[in-house]
Amino acid sequence: MMDDPLSQTVIVFDLDDTLYSEASYLRSGMKYVCDRLATLFQTPFQDRLDEAVAAGEVDWLDFLCHEAGLPVAAKEALLWSYRLHPPSIGLSPSCAAMLSEVERRAKAVAIVTDGRSLTQRLKVTALGLSHIPLYISEDYGSEKPDPLRFRLIEERWSADRYVYIGDNPRKDFQACNKLGWWSVGVANRGDNIHCYEVDSLPRNALPQYWIAEWKELFSILC
Repeated sequence: MMDDPLSQTVIVFDLDDTLYSEASYLRSGMKYVCDRLATLFQTPFQDRLDEAVAAGEVDWLDFLCHEAGLPVAAKEALLWSYRLHPPSIGLSPSCAAMLSEVERRAKAVAIVTDGRSLTQRLKVTALGLSHIPLYISEDYGSEKPDPLRFRLIEERWSADRYVYIGDNPRKDFQACNKLGWWSVGVANRGDNIHCYEVDSLPRNALPQYWIAEWKELFSILC
């Protein structure tokens, strides 16, 4: 019987718009802030904010400050309320099934994500992934495409193959490509916070593979 090729593979994931939809985090945070203001001012804000957002470009924090009669300086407090809220987000069934199989078969699994330490940890906890080793940019003073955290993973786990799975070709894949890792891009599902034009990017910024569904990952790696 042949050995499982994943048994000597370290698989590393990006977080936002890779393992879950970042748009769901935005919706969660906006609802949280609206609910807090509704409690303080005894008036609903969510419907009015939804209408304003649907009508076009709007700074939702400025809008809420105006609607609540708060000074502009209060925007910073609302922003931190958003950043530190307990998010209502989750993995899709297909992503959860993929992660379960990857954790069972791979040598190691980790997450490399850019963002604030507390904010990203709150997301990971909400997703039920706090047991996975986490490499957050703020903790290391290093953002992608800097290779620091990728090299630290190589030092932590010796393996035949390293794989990074992300969504953003502007920064996700340059370091891992340079280090000889396999790189896999998760295609935009239609609700990504950011959309990226890839035609103008250099070849070393692009992933070696793109997937539209999680089940495709195993056909690439195995």
